[in-house]
Amino acid sequence: MRLALLTIALGSGLILTSCSRTALDAWPSQPGSSGGVGGKGGSGGKGGTSGKGGESGPVSQNCTDHASAQNAITSQYGGTFVAVDGKAKQYFMQANWWGIFAQQSETIDGLSFSVANPTGAESNSNAPMGYPSFFIGSYAGHATTGSNLPKAVSALTNVYTVLSTNASSMGYANYNAAYDVWLTSTGDPLPSYQYDPGMGGAYLMVWLFKPTDRQPRGFNAHPSHTVRGLAGTWDVWIDNSDPPCISYVSTKPMDTLDYDLNNFIQDSVTNSYGITSDMYLSIIFGGFEIWGGADGLQARSFCANVL
Repeated sequence: MRLALLTIALGSGLILTSCSRTALDAWPSQPGSSGGVGGKGGSGGKGGTSGKGGESGPVSQNCTDHASAQNAITSQYGGTFVAVDGKAKQYFMQANWWGIFAQQSETIDGLSFSVANPTGAESNSNAPMGYPSFFIGSYAGHATTGSNLPKAVSALTNVYTVLSTNASSMGYANYNAAYDVWLTSTGDPLPSYQYDPGMGGAYLMVWLFKPTDRQPRGFNAHPSHTVRGLAGTWDVWIDNSDPPCISYVSTKPMDTLDYDLNNFIQDSVTNSYGITSDMYLSIIFGGFEIWGGADGLQARSFCANVL
């Protein structure tokens, strides 16, 4: 049975399904349906903007953004801008519980956040409960400053980024740590009402690990693929709908990925996986797709720098 595109009218916006599915929901080696991670960005965080120390995880040598604001989000679609110290640059942190909301919350400390799931809620469907995440770019009416996005794929030099987590201390079941990267057909920022990259665009996902009984949409087209400039090997899952979804999944679980995202983008272009050089890099999300549990899960640091 395929995971169909699910569009739900909730609150003030449209919420879309994930680019993932359960491994138990098998289908033949033909591509799956359209859809994508993201959901509604939300508005308004809770709490103050001053406080202690910024992110607690490692900072990349190539992406050194630091923030010292503290905040807390307790609503289903809550979100807040996070200003980078000493730069005219912002990130946006979104709660994004588009599947199930059972009083989950997020505590933000600079460019890190932790998840609380006090009820231990779990999804009873193929779709995650949500995707709490940071992003840069323009999404759901929230445009971050200093992102240098959208930018033509043909003009990209480097896209340095890091996502550091405490995943190994939590186990690798019922959630992933993943980038969700949106590429569009034009250089215009997405309008506030659009919750996918649109026709002629693409989703690119990078999973630090594949959780138990969960897998990306589509089929594992290229197992144990090597990517120039990156260590390890990657299973490449491809869904050829429009927009397509290309997911690179590390064959060895990792807590931290500090890399040049442009290596994945150009690898997909070179191998004709679904991204083309005339597309535009539009949004970079980094966070967790969560199907259940995850109380205490942490994104210890996040940073993205588009050159």
